[in-house]
Amino acid sequence: MTAELARYDAMCRAIDEAYQIDEVKDIRDKALALEVYSRQAKNIEAERRACEIRLRAERKAGELRRQEQKAKGFNAASPPPPGGRTPTNDERRKELGISKKQDERWQKLAAVPQEEFEAALAEPGVPTANGIIAKIAEKRSKPMDSAALWLWGRMKDFERNGILADDPDRVWAEMADHMRADMRRLVPRVCEWLNQLEASNAEQGNVGGREAARNSIRRV
Repeated sequence: MTAELARYDAMCRAIDEAYQIDEVKDIRDKALALEVYSRQAKNIEAERRACEIRLRAERKAGELRRQEQKAKGFNAASPPPPGGRTPTNDERRKELGISKKQDERWQKLAAVPQEEFEAALAEPGVPTANGIIAKIAEKRSKPMDSAALWLWGRMKDFERNGILADDPDRVWAEMADHMRADMRRLVPRVCEWLNQLEASNAEQGNVGGREAARNSIRRV
């Protein structure tokens, strides 16, 4: 187990440090072979680690391909200029030994934000590239709940408008009597509601968000 973890860490570092697509693809191909072997051996944990390595390598290859296309202007449609020409996308894929479908899927993986990619890998079961891409697409297509959006905006307003850096006593002194009456009535209810939000955050391990919400209200 220790040897497997060491190899896993070494391959992750190699992927992070790689800057050539051929180099990353070689790691990907080795991880795929390990994945197939582990599946045949019914070693689920080893299969999962190999799968994660493969997906990390495919995502890195997608990142490098996107950078390559942006820098060199690969074009699969129009013919290249004569002499010192830039290869087309099809020619480049042939050089790398990958299909158009693989190339497109890897670049879609590269478009997944790092945090969301890591979260997908951490979920139970053996992850797949198509599964990760589909889940992120579904998440982005789902309309944002208006209450969640409004609350997030108000929390950001505390920061944007400098309220958190202001003196609560000064702000209180500037209020009219009817404003203070509303504050006395509403603040306890808001704090109670945010305590429930805090409990929900605690269940999800979002300590930072919990502390931010609590501190912002208590200062007011």
